Amino acid sequence: MIEKTLIIIKPDAVKRGLVGRIIETFENVGLKLLAAKMVKPDKQVIERHYPGTSDWLKEMGQKTIASFNQSGVDAKKTLGTDDPETLGQLIYKRLLAYWQEGPIVVMVWSGPEAVQIARKLRGQTIPLLASPGTLHASYSFDSSTLSFSLNRVVKTFIHTSGSRDEAEREINYWFPNEDLKDYPRETDELYLR
Repeated sequence: MIEKTLIIIKPDAVKRGLVGRIIETFENVGLKLLAAKMVKPDKQVIERHYPGTSDWLKEMGQKTIASFNQSGVDAKKTLGTDDPETLGQLIYKRLLAYWQEGPIVVMVWSGPEAVQIARKLRGQTIPLLASPGTLHASYSFDSSTLSFSLNRVVKTFIHTSGSRDEAEREINYWFPNEDLKDYPRETDELYLR
């Protein structure tokens, strides 16, 4: 019933002073912070965070095309291609640069359905398309069309694991050989009894 998830506050959120607000959002719903560290990752660290496989690249490209379509913009006309893998490679290159713009805060959180709750609170990946009340909708207006016009990636300012398997892989990557200790809180008694 209790699961763990990885949440990363990206460089733009750190620069904007949103760390406390983001942490407070997850604590307010009852998720429990188990580990946190601030790091300034180099390119190789970020490359290993993302799978970078052909399937992953295609998925990133497909998401970009879908985002352009939702905005009523012709992706092929604007980007010069509508090949998902080609677009995914461009996004990957820009992601690596984006994550190196400053320090990040890497955290492990736990709670019932922690992966799904964290994703809901964060909101849709593209901030412009996020539902009101989510972190992305509350603190950003960025979009695929805006970011591509500025030759950068969409600044999503917060990463949350997309599945239990992804969370396990990411936690093991960022916190290898760490014994993440649980601890009791009064709110646990309210929800977990």
